[in-house]
Amino acid sequence: MKFTSSREFLKDRRMLFFLFGTFFFMINIAVSISIVPVYLISQHATLAQVGISSTIYSLSAITLRIFLGPLADKKGRKFSLLISAVSFILSWILIWLAPSFSIHIIARIIQSIGVALYMSTGSSVVSDVAEPKILGTCMGLYRGFLGLGFVLGPVIAFKLIEISFSAMFLGNIAFATISLLLLLFIKETGLISNEKIVKKTNYFSNYLELLRNHNLLRYYLLVVTITSGFGILSTNSAIYLSGLEGVISPSLFLFSLASVGMIASFLGGRLVDKIGIKRVIIPAVMLALAGFLAMALIGNVGNIAILFVIISVGFGTNSTVISSITGIERGTRKDLMATSFSIQESAYDGGFAIGNFIFGFLVIALGYSYSFLIIGILMGLSYLTIFLSDLVFSKNSVDNY
Repeated sequence: MKFTSSREFLKDRRMLFFLFGTFFFMINIAVSISIVPVYLISQHATLAQVGISSTIYSLSAITLRIFLGPLADKKGRKFSLLISAVSFILSWILIWLAPSFSIHIIARIIQSIGVALYMSTGSSVVSDVAEPKILGTCMGLYRGFLGLGFVLGPVIAFKLIEISFSAMFLGNIAFATISLLLLLFIKETGLISNEKIVKKTNYFSNYLELLRNHNLLRYYLLVVTITSGFGILSTNSAIYLSGLEGVISPSLFLFSLASVGMIASFLGGRLVDKIGIKRVIIPAVMLALAGFLAMALIGNVGNIAILFVIISVGFGTNSTVISSITGIERGTRKDLMATSFSIQESAYDGGFAIGNFIFGFLVIALGYSYSFLIIGILMGLSYLTIFLSDLVFSKNSVDNY
């Protein structure tokens, strides 16, 4: 039975277990991204080792998602969520006690299993339990809890580090264990194999089927484009702002951007349910693009441009992602839902990687302001191509399903 209102969704005890389990799990992901490099430096690791650790972690998550993402369609959502939590409990113990860098790398690969499984599976759970008319709102609530964990994770970790790194690791293990215990109480929502719906095809055939669906491809491409810009800001804004005088601190900028994004996830989801994907996604894309281009003006305009960036990119990016996720859900067969969301999450991670790769070369040659401007223009051309090619709003678009 599906929920027909967001109030029912939030009142259900098992969904609350799921949302708070997601929150505690996301604390782990945030710490694994931003704090593990700090820990390595404290242990006298070289910058090359820090880079290797982060790269293997990211690439393993993207690669493993190809094989592990569909598990939630085959073995069930709860199975994948529980494996994700267990992987982080084990990995934190290994990172904490690792006698060598090789063991550390093994631990990072184990962590990437949790990342690969959880993100796509969580979206599938929401898709399983929410009626289409409230899907955007419920998806926004889910991603709001993701955002809250991502914002608070590093803050909590740094507070624990003031005691000791051992305290931080014990805290991480505790949060992962709490997540595991909460997720034990949720009900299986999507074990399609029991209904004999799953076709006996291999994973790659399923991926090809989804990628050949032009309606879905449109949304995957939008996610890649929008997150390429967001990834650049998340990774490079701290260095850029640190070199400017009279502007807010990088930590305040990133905290504000994440906080606005968390609010935008919920509001964007409600808007999608009320007025439809079409009327949300174009303004959201334009808003995000304008905010990204404004990064090029910070050196001249200062905090006024920064405020515009925070609001525009925060609301625009997250509303676009929520709209795309809703469109993906509407256009995907039930038995391939987790597989489709695994593509979406890989598009999200891929956008981060592609954006930073191109931006890195541009910064060396042109500096930050011109690089933001050029990337913004390239993103605008990408959006224009998607929209003019009827990649979102064809007669067969998912909004008309």
